[in-house]
Amino acid sequence: MKMNTKDYPNGDIVRFLREYANLTQKDLAKHLRKSVRTVQRYEAGELKIDIETIKSICKLCDLSLMIESNRKKKINHHSNKKEL
Repeated sequence: MKMNTKDYPNGDIVRFLREYANLTQKDLAKHLRKSVRTVQRYEAGELKIDIETIKSICKLCDLSLMIESNRKKKINHHSNKKEL
């Protein structure tokens, strides 16, 4: 799966990934070792999500994460075979 995250607010991305993995907010919170309220705040866009948490969510969803800088250098973080 390919997704350009520039087109979506961070909260929408977190919710999309959680739903893609068929997880509840409680399930995701447990996996991330965070409170359900924190997951709710991520999804509402009230709280910025750090890259390590995004990587954990991608790993849980069996997705790879590719980060592209403004300099057009690509950094790949692979969980498995799918692409985000």
